[in-house]
Amino acid sequence: MAIYLVQLEAIPHNDNPEKAECIGAYINCWVKADNMKIAFQTATKYVNNQGWEVVCVEDQFEVHREIYVGEDGEVEEELLDSLKSFDDAKREGISAIYYTYSTEDDMEKTETDCLH
Repeated sequence: MAIYLVQLEAIPHNDNPEKAECIGAYINCWVKADNMKIAFQTATKYVNNQGWEVVCVEDQFEVHREIYVGEDGEVEEELLDSLKSFDDAKREGISAIYYTYSTEDDMEKTETDCLH
């Protein structure tokens, strides 16, 4: 099975305790799956079960450990969390990092186009 990275934007459900502190999040979700369709379905179900409603699919693609680890075997510091999530997904089947934002201004600073 491959590891897919599904990048989503979501808003907190009304009963999500984070709703008081943020209005949304960009989510990187690493999923071990047989294909992209299953990875996407798994990621959106996981995010929903965590108290978030997916409002946008930013991107989705297959990833390999080598994109996080240099030829010299070193990992750049800004990729450490992503590598850990990749490795967690290899072991556990899924892993996610949530980048929350609390204002419309914060959202606009990182806004990207959704896939349709």
